[in-house]
Amino acid sequence: MKAPLLVLASLIVGTLAQSACADSWKFIVTGDGRSGKNRPEDHNGVNTLIMGELSRAIVAEKPDLLLFSGDLIAGPKTDEEMESQLTTWFEIMKPVYDAGIEVYNIRGNHEMHVPHPEAVWRKMFVGRYALPSNGPKGEEGMSFTVSHHNALFIGLDEFQSSKLEVNQNWLDDVLKKKTEQHVFIFSHKMAFRSGNHDDGLEVDPASRDTLIKSLLAAGSHIAFFGHDHLYDHRVATAPGGTPDSAFHQFVIGTAGAPLVHGSDDLGNVSDWKIDKLSHIESKYGYAVVEIDGAKVTITFKARTSPGVYETADTFSYVQPSH
Repeated sequence: MKAPLLVLASLIVGTLAQSACADSWKFIVTGDGRSGKNRPEDHNGVNTLIMGELSRAIVAEKPDLLLFSGDLIAGPKTDEEMESQLTTWFEIMKPVYDAGIEVYNIRGNHEMHVPHPEAVWRKMFVGRYALPSNGPKGEEGMSFTVSHHNALFIGLDEFQSSKLEVNQNWLDDVLKKKTEQHVFIFSHKMAFRSGNHDDGLEVDPASRDTLIKSLLAAGSHIAFFGHDHLYDHRVATAPGGTPDSAFHQFVIGTAGAPLVHGSDDLGNVSDWKIDKLSHIESKYGYAVVEIDGAKVTITFKARTSPGVYETADTFSYVQPSH
């Protein structure tokens, strides 16, 4: 009788360990790795120096997945040049793909400069680079969802028309059906102004506000963006709202594009109360997001010397029950 009991005990311990592993895990967020002008670190549309460092740092972190919020490349003028630049990006990111880390990319405005941006994007993101095709009709491989452990990730493409917006009807349907404890969205242009760009989702504040309110109603409090080449964390609270019902915007456009300075101009915030919790300029880097059950810890690691990335900001919260 002892052998079966030992087997049973081993199975129970194994199951508990597997459950703990599923509850404690992490992912990486960064974006905007494109080249600038006349910089020695740039090659074929990519800041190969910084992206090379980041690819090695990401592998060393041993995350489950990576979210990259657009502007992978500089934005060429021909379809062929876009293919070539994306090939360079894949080459630089080879260590990440080889490590088995899932990579999820969203388009930025610099992926939109060629005659046929959607066709080139779909042509290049195939095989080991393929992105989920579960988005709305016409946005396959550009807007998508990923369910991983206790989190739902939603990638939102903002460039399906001449009007900057996301597919709200599709998002509403996704949020209505979600069962995961955590929901994280990521997209390129930010909801609220964080740096030198004034062409984010604030250009249509009504649709921006609908987006945020739909996320909050579904229990989603965190969103990741790029576009501004800096790190910024600010929180938006509706009139009469509480900290538990606030929307946290993280802009992490720090993967190699020319670094910029911020602005004190908040832009069009409607009636949201905006509080800036952290703002870091002139630093490349990435964010590590650690999930431990209901607890979420977001740590921004900034470049302090070549190849060295150290903690520059940390924020933690416990996901409210919903």
